[in-house]
Amino acid sequence: MIDNAEETRKYTTKQVADILNIDKSTLLRWIRQGKIPDVSHRDGRNWRVWLTEDVARAKEYHDQIHSLTLNLTFSEKPGDNQ
Repeated sequence: MIDNAEETRKYTTKQVADILNIDKSTLLRWIRQGKIPDVSHRDGRNWRVWLTEDVARAKEYHDQIHSLTLNLTFSEKPGDNQ
């Protein structure tokens, strides 16, 4: 029998924001702006239920934009303020 505990793990929006070290409002803004897809699962209160694959997509976008920021920061040479 295969242990699917990690595959079926569920997260709140706040938990996902904490995993990514961002504010919850940033995560919701990414969804609103179409940067990441909205989750397909909701609970009885109509709150988002994040599955592992939803978290992975958010992390992928997060890592992508952080990579761009780091590349911009490190591509500048010291004393090159022009």
